[in-house]
Amino acid sequence: MKKKCLLTALFGCMVVCASAQISLSGKVVDARTGKPVEGANVRLEQTTIGCATNPKGEFLLKDIKEGTYTLRTSCLNYAPVTQKVSQSQKEMVIRLKSTTFNMDQVVVTGTGTHHKLKDSPVPVEVISQRDLQNANPSSFQDALVKLVPSISVQTTAMGTTLYVNGLPDKYLLVLINGKKVAGDISGSIDYDRINMDAVKRIEVLKGASSALYGSDAIAGVINIITDDPKSALNVSSNTRVSSHGRISESVNADANDGKLSAHLNYNYRTSDGWQLNPYEESKGELVETTKKPVYKNHSHNVSQTLSYAATERLSLHLNGNLFISENDRTGAYDYNNRHQSYTVGGTAKYLLAKRASYIEGNISTTNFRSFYDYINDAKTHKTGDEVLSKDQTYTNANLKGVFKTHKNNTLFTGLDYVFEGLEPTETSKMLNNEYQSVYTLAAYVQDEVKLLDAISVVAGIRYAYNEKFKSQFTPKLSLMYQYSELNVRASYAAGFRSPTLQQMYAVSESRGQITVGDPDLDPEKSNFYNLNIEYNHRLFSIAASIYQNDLKDKIEAEDIGTTPEDIENGITRRRQYRNIEKARVKGFDIGFSVRPFTGFMFGANYIYTDGRNRTEDIRLERTVRHSGNFNASWRKTWNDYTFNIAINGRYQGTRWSKTYGDAPAHQLWDINTRHSFNLKSVALEPAVGVENIFNYTDDRPYNSNYATLTPGHSFYVSLLVRFKQ
Repeated sequence: MKKKCLLTALFGCMVVCASAQISLSGKVVDARTGKPVEGANVRLEQTTIGCATNPKGEFLLKDIKEGTYTLRTSCLNYAPVTQKVSQSQKEMVIRLKSTTFNMDQVVVTGTGTHHKLKDSPVPVEVISQRDLQNANPSSFQDALVKLVPSISVQTTAMGTTLYVNGLPDKYLLVLINGKKVAGDISGSIDYDRINMDAVKRIEVLKGASSALYGSDAIAGVINIITDDPKSALNVSSNTRVSSHGRISESVNADANDGKLSAHLNYNYRTSDGWQLNPYEESKGELVETTKKPVYKNHSHNVSQTLSYAATERLSLHLNGNLFISENDRTGAYDYNNRHQSYTVGGTAKYLLAKRASYIEGNISTTNFRSFYDYINDAKTHKTGDEVLSKDQTYTNANLKGVFKTHKNNTLFTGLDYVFEGLEPTETSKMLNNEYQSVYTLAAYVQDEVKLLDAISVVAGIRYAYNEKFKSQFTPKLSLMYQYSELNVRASYAAGFRSPTLQQMYAVSESRGQITVGDPDLDPEKSNFYNLNIEYNHRLFSIAASIYQNDLKDKIEAEDIGTTPEDIENGITRRRQYRNIEKARVKGFDIGFSVRPFTGFMFGANYIYTDGRNRTEDIRLERTVRHSGNFNASWRKTWNDYTFNIAINGRYQGTRWSKTYGDAPAHQLWDINTRHSFNLKSVALEPAVGVENIFNYTDDRPYNSNYATLTPGHSFYVSLLVRFKQ
């Protein structure tokens, strides 16, 4: 009798357990054609459960605890669909409507929380995956220049600098999936570390946002959102070949068994480099030179991510990245430059049961090292010598929580820790020749409130304690009014930028000049004001913004006079970093996008920027007053073949410089065609295009303030191969 009771109880438990779980299966199809949609992401919101549809458009979600969920289905070139589910369903049919512009896409950068683009209280500019496919950029900076008119690029033999509304990228914060991409001791980022083949979209937030993101977020924030494949197995290869030996090869491999997933990315880039002019100016005369603005170079970039869905709500992630780049300056210099960096980190995220709430913690550390590899005998080194020129460590730990306390209220709070360390080297000496470090602790809080269904208010503040300059408060306030398809936004935000270790402690010497740091520097500060108006219609959208960014305590190197010892050592100029400059950047931008019929769209943007150095009452160095872009694309599908053609144009006005002379105004036009073949076991996407159709080059003598480093018109071909399951 006891055995019978035990068996009965065991059977009853099995029945209860079985009834406590549900499963969902079905197919995702195109609403117009009824054809299956491959690669659509199907997931349950506020859980770690999700998958991607197979080539037949099929999906299966199983072992789901009984309850009511929101099922979200999304895919490139389609509007997302959400629906409530509470019980097992088989043979579901989810129909996605094709769209050329998706205002329902979710953005996160403006407030740190998820919003539909049209509902974001802070204006965010989005470069979608389709935009990237249309432009087919060769690099991250190429994508920004082609698609974001407020961003300009200055590239020299020493590296690339982005300018956002007149401010250099030391005032710009770059994120990957919300986590900072650290730069070297000067704050500069090697943008080749960003593998464009893994990018899903790019979100651009212009203006100060230090209350949410901390130091450096004065000119804006760029958040790179990478792909998170849900397919059981995904392997792809993308090759791009262009003139002057420019080759890019990327290989991506992803595996996912539902709980454990692994993502591996490898990118190799190489270029033969080129000259724009075989002469340089020396003592007022032009002399022949072998120096190049773009030297022969190559780089390797490897990234690995491991993710584990421990429960329906808890996910764990480990990530690592190794980047190595080297240039070949044979014939021009005695040594080549080599840079290497590695990053390791981990993230834990727990989704709370109620509403869209979660707690997330992450930590990452990055080490940068640069070397001089001697290829000729020099005064102090022999051929083959390896000299360490930079050695820096950056560590960031963050704990944040997003709490949906009410359907109309979201609270966002967090703690942040940053540590930076800099070793003295032979070429990057330090004051007292000692290792230097600095840490910053911060706490921040932000509250989002929706009033009367038409008004949204976002208020926040950050308190930062820095080991050197002590306390810093940065507030923000944003308001949005919505009426039908009209959005009006107004915002104020404070910003700050901590002095770099280089500016505080480094001693650098070059060509008879010496620059020393100042340990007593204060952080640079800013106040940003913005008004934005936006109208979104099914067939078109138009937006306009006006802004002003006031900066004070800007850090610049100031002449302090040479010492008798300097003169004995051949030093003709001595400078020191000081808080000496005030600046104001103001302007406006206006843009539109039109979608007259399915598959076709075109748009244009115009940017006016007035940057002033208020200390000297002159224009701000390297500012561009007028810029704009134009883009048009057409996409058509016939059975298993899709054709896409896109044209991109950019105008950039004169880039002013008191020190180096003006860079001339110019315009660049590109055309790209992409052909997609959706075959049974493989998807092929060859692309053919021309960059710089009208063959513009800035061929002034070497070391001029070049407007662009384009070598002229360039034909390119690329091939994306994606293997199916």
